[in-house]
Amino acid sequence: MTLVSATLVALDALRAHKGRTALTSLGIVIGVGAVIALVAAGEGARHKLEERLDTIGRAMILVRAGARTHTATVADVVPLTAADAEAIRKQAGVYLAGVAEVQITQRLATTREATAPVIVVGSTPDLRTIRRWEVAAGRFYTDEDIRRRSAVCLLGQTVRKRLFPDTPDPIGQTVRIDRTIFRVIGLTAAKGRSATGEDQDDQVFVPLTTLQHRLVGAERVNLIIVSAKSDSLIPLAQSAIERALRQRHRLKPDAPADFEVSSVQELTELAVVLTATLQALSAVIASVSLVVGGVGVMNIMLVAVTERTREIGLRMAVGARPADVLLQFLGEAVVLTLFGGLIGVLIGVGGALGMATALDWPVVVRAEVIGLAFAVSAAVGVGFGFYPAWKASRLDPITALRHE
Repeated sequence: MTLVSATLVALDALRAHKGRTALTSLGIVIGVGAVIALVAAGEGARHKLEERLDTIGRAMILVRAGARTHTATVADVVPLTAADAEAIRKQAGVYLAGVAEVQITQRLATTREATAPVIVVGSTPDLRTIRRWEVAAGRFYTDEDIRRRSAVCLLGQTVRKRLFPDTPDPIGQTVRIDRTIFRVIGLTAAKGRSATGEDQDDQVFVPLTTLQHRLVGAERVNLIIVSAKSDSLIPLAQSAIERALRQRHRLKPDAPADFEVSSVQELTELAVVLTATLQALSAVIASVSLVVGGVGVMNIMLVAVTERTREIGLRMAVGARPADVLLQFLGEAVVLTLFGGLIGVLIGVGGALGMATALDWPVVVRAEVIGLAFAVSAAVGVGFGFYPAWKASRLDPITALRHE
């Protein structure tokens, strides 16, 4: 019996019991569908996270005041200053593409059209380069604006919609924040949400010195954002930054740091680990379903051997070899599992598309995953169908013909 004829015989046998075939392949359908959908979901989530990390900057390093002394009181927190940023530029500059001091506060903003609470971000012009932000209209503030403490600002797209709902282009308009009148000089391009879910367009950007002297009244900074020249230089840059700040803060070698240095790369590595863990978990769950489906295939093939014992005896009586009988029943098992695999792939791809639409992330269904699903389906058919097929091939023709 050739492979083609064995396949045709298997299809005829499965068509004769459509309901049983569908129910038997259900475990394979669920297992393969789960693998396709969950792997696609994991890949889509990873791609979405990578897109968000790209908007932040993969080589970005964050320096915060946050490590406390043993007394653990708020007063013990040593604030960062512009002098700390300058020390970083001088001592770690060989590894860095940019350094930007950032001060953040929340204030009430008022225009002729609306009033709304806003997050005001004061920074140096390097922030735009480090964060790879585009200006949709107007310009970003300059070093001259920093020196002159100019009352100018840029609006994020979300803030623009709230403060100027009827003015798509508010360049030249004014915004009152506390007692200061700011002139709008630019609009930032839409950036979407950050990796932590924060709306990056819900911000007003002003020169750092303007915020410090006109709004906050203090020269401390909340954050120093640093960009390494490349991903590979991040560890060296972090070490150089830590040395510069420990020296500036006059910390002894064994003293705990009064600052924190972290990188976006750490978040990326954590995301990769989480994604891999979830995909491994989904593979385990799907494997259980495939094993259950395989047991069902073995069970139904044993029933088929019992029901068709006279048929097997007749085939052997007219010249069929044990190998032909083995191939026939093994072919039925493989065709059955491949049928379940095909339906599972269609359901899995449909589930992946549905999740991608609902969660707004890319659809990532790799061809190799689909190929692997079919290969696993065939392997289940061979593995769980071999024993029934072998049992059928070992039947004695005379005994089989006498079977009622």
